[in-house]
Amino acid sequence: MKKTVAELFAGVGGFRVGMNHIRNFNNENGLAIENGDWDFVWANQWEPSSKTQDAYKCYISRFGSSSRHVNEDIMPIASNEKTNNVIPNHSILVGGFPCQDYSVARSKSGEKGIEGKKGVLFWAIRDIIEARSTPFILLENVDRLLKSPAVQRGRDFGIMLRTFSDLGYNLEWRVINAADYGRFKRRRRIFIFAWKKSLKHN
Repeated sequence: MKKTVAELFAGVGGFRVGMNHIRNFNNENGLAIENGDWDFVWANQWEPSSKTQDAYKCYISRFGSSSRHVNEDIMPIASNEKTNNVIPNHSILVGGFPCQDYSVARSKSGEKGIEGKKGVLFWAIRDIIEARSTPFILLENVDRLLKSPAVQRGRDFGIMLRTFSDLGYNLEWRVINAADYGRFKRRRRIFIFAWKKSLKHN
């Protein structure tokens, strides 16, 4: 199996930095020097609530401008069968899908969870992995996802788990604190790793 990656909600490229062991940049062109062998065949970063696309600008400054680096709303791409052809086949899909509707930065009364403006972007992930039959998935979000929404704790994460199961995936998840790995800041995040039940790796 080729080591190909589709990166959703790419931000400035955090998953790419980690998977390809990026530590420095080319002095001549400013592009990241990738020390791993993961081929990022497609990446999308779009901030709907901002007139400027700063994260995307940072991404292309480090990984180059390319037709494979897309700055568009993911929902129309994911929900339209024809535009699904825009996303190449890949062996793993990664993404830090938007956390604002699950985050502690939002009050409990204002929390929307999976029904929020950005919370619903989880369904774009579902549509893409269903269309592409993606073998492996690695996602990241805030740990409050486990308790969302406040009025029905655990509902949203339960919906996600059931969605993966219905699509034929097994999964594991962990809450990881960056402070346990030498970072100066306590930053708890949930990581979800899913794989097709039909794979020999299962």
